[in-house]
Amino acid sequence: MKMLSATLIASTVVLGACAPEPITRVETTVTTSPVDTVALGAATGLPADAVLGVTRTGSQYVVFYREEGVTAEQLADAPRRICANTASTVFSVDPIDTSAPQFGTGVQRMTVTCS
Repeated sequence: MKMLSATLIASTVVLGACAPEPITRVETTVTTSPVDTVALGAATGLPADAVLGVTRTGSQYVVFYREEGVTAEQLADAPRRICANTASTVFSVDPIDTSAPQFGTGVQRMTVTCS
């Protein structure tokens, strides 16, 4: 009986050492690369000097731009132009209120989802 107990203890220790550790956190890596503002302007239809940045997650684009120097016509045409770059159509457009302090003065954000 003593032999069985020692075997069980040894196998428990070995299995415990092989068991994976529980996942306690998930690491995310975000990669950015510089893009010419002229290229961003052409892709969005907004003036190059007004576009601050564009992010993409799947078929959703978030455009940060300065509201000064952007006409209502350019802003209305931007979602169609963004989606046309991927041969898709506009599914939804969501302008975001950027009056919160974390945004710079005059900076606006628009989320475009393509289908």
